[in-house]
Amino acid sequence: MRKLLFIPFVAAVAACNSTRPADAVPAVSQSASSMTGYHALPRAVVYKTNVPCYDNVAISLNATRSSVLSYPAPSDVSAASAPLQLPDGWLLDRRGLGPNPAFISLTYKEYSALKTPPSPDELMKMVLPDVYVTDFMRLDMTPQQAEADTALVVKIISDTIILK
Repeated sequence: MRKLLFIPFVAAVAACNSTRPADAVPAVSQSASSMTGYHALPRAVVYKTNVPCYDNVAISLNATRSSVLSYPAPSDVSAASAPLQLPDGWLLDRRGLGPNPAFISLTYKEYSALKTPPSPDELMKMVLPDVYVTDFMRLDMTPQQAEADTALVVKIISDTIILK
């Protein structure tokens, strides 16, 4: 008897859509070919925000953006986990952008210097309310491959935008 183990993967991919204005249309590329056997390999993610916030730490909020779902430990945040800046405002995620991302006022440097993480209530007060993801694309390569070949990532973004 075959088990349908791909359902959690599909649910996880569907959950990666961000909250954004109704008129913002994301460029999303998702492929079933990213599955190997029954295990999904991590896929690189590139995204754009409506205003520059490449140095602000991202957290995940619930669907109504009223409470915090997840946030990093200060020890999980460093300059090496900050997104890589690509042309035209695109960012290559290196930390794992969760569903319903929100950006807080603390930078990677400030957040990594904390002894303990802020409480969810404190984080909600730090959310930059007018900053949101406008475009999101899951690439058919691992994060390590994307970081090693950013020229290819830029080409994929460019080719995808042209096809819109």
